[in-house]
Amino acid sequence: MKNGDSAGPATINLKPGIYVGAAISALFLLLPHIDRLVIPAYVLGPLAAVWFMIGRRAQPVDYKQGAQLGFYSAFYGAIAAVCIDTVAAHFLREQLWRFQNLYRIPPLLAGKGLESDSPLGWYLLMGELTVIAIFAAMLGVPSGLLGVKLFRSR
Repeated sequence: MKNGDSAGPATINLKPGIYVGAAISALFLLLPHIDRLVIPAYVLGPLAAVWFMIGRRAQPVDYKQGAQLGFYSAFYGAIAAVCIDTVAAHFLREQLWRFQNLYRIPPLLAGKGLESDSPLGWYLLMGELTVIAIFAAMLGVPSGLLGVKLFRSR
C-alpha cells in the first residue's frame, strides 16, 4: 500500500492452507518408498494447500498468496518430516517407550536430539535447511502458482 492506497487484495489468513499443505508434504516425505522421491512432496503439498484455501475455505487466492502457500507449505512440511524422522530414530534407538529409559527424554528435548554438538554438525544442519529452502522455492512456489491457475474459478 503506497501513498495511502487501500485498493489491494484483501488479506486472508493463509495458516490453515499452510498447515494442510505442510502435513501433505511431510506425509509424502515420511512414507516408505515414496520418501525417495522429493518431487511429489514439494508439488502435491502446495497444490493441496491452494486447493484447501480455494475449494474448502472458499477464499479467493491471488498469485502472490499462491506462491506464499506453495513455499511455506513445502518448507514447513520438509522441516516437520526431518524433525519427525530424527525424533523417531532416537525414540527407537534409545528405547524410550520403556519405563526405565524415561530419564533420557528431558536431555533429548533440551537440545541434544539433533546431535549437533560440533561446529561441523551445525554446518551440516544449516546446509540441510538451506537445501530444503532452495527446493521449496524451486518446486513449491511454481506448484502454488499452478494451484491458483487450476483451482481458481473463472
